[in-house]
Amino acid sequence: MSKMFSKHSEKIILIKKVLKEFFFSFAWLGIILLIVDQITKVCAEAYLVEGERVVIIPNLLNFTLTYNTGAAWGMGGNEIWSRILLCAISWIVMIIIFYILIRYYKKLNLLYRAILMLILAGDIGNLIDRTFFFNRGVIDFLDITPLIPGFGIFNFADSCLVVGIIILIIYFIVEYIKELVKEGKANRKALENSTKNTENPAKSELKNENTIINDSEELIDDNHKKDE
Repeated sequence: MSKMFSKHSEKIILIKKVLKEFFFSFAWLGIILLIVDQITKVCAEAYLVEGERVVIIPNLLNFTLTYNTGAAWGMGGNEIWSRILLCAISWIVMIIIFYILIRYYKKLNLLYRAILMLILAGDIGNLIDRTFFFNRGVIDFLDITPLIPGFGIFNFADSCLVVGIIILIIYFIVEYIKELVKEGKANRKALENSTKNTENPAKSELKNENTIINDSEELIDDNHKKDE
């Protein structure tokens, strides 16, 4: 009975440990974002008519179904070489992110992990369309041209990619500034220590001179007393 209870406790501890690791890996975030992207694309294709604009929020957001065979905002057009290149880039980005997550997982802080999962979800979301629906292209339907004319139509995966990259850039800038501040403090401290070290020998020499003078005066006084 005690052995069964012990095994049961070990299983519970193991499950808790796995769930904790899963939570702090932010893999759940990437999975949720990817699912949202795929569901919204399926719904857009099922309920929207290509090219037809549906007003969701007046002067802000429309749903307009389009099939994008290029990059963001249709860059690259319908050229076969650009479609193959974009597909290859998506796969390369995915492999690089997975490599970073596996190779340097323990060294990555929580914010960095979350950012990488955000970018990974966006990349895989469009990678699925570019790889498995090569001729059709990527489904785009989010249209904010009423707010920003000429901005272009995009999807949820694009949003994840752009937001993730922006946050990553800000993260690197902040970390770079922190390093500069840290380096500046270290240099300042080293300079202060160097200044103290240069001042100490001078004080030591002055002290030695005063000691010699005092000893000489005492010796003269002793000689006077002996003469008397």
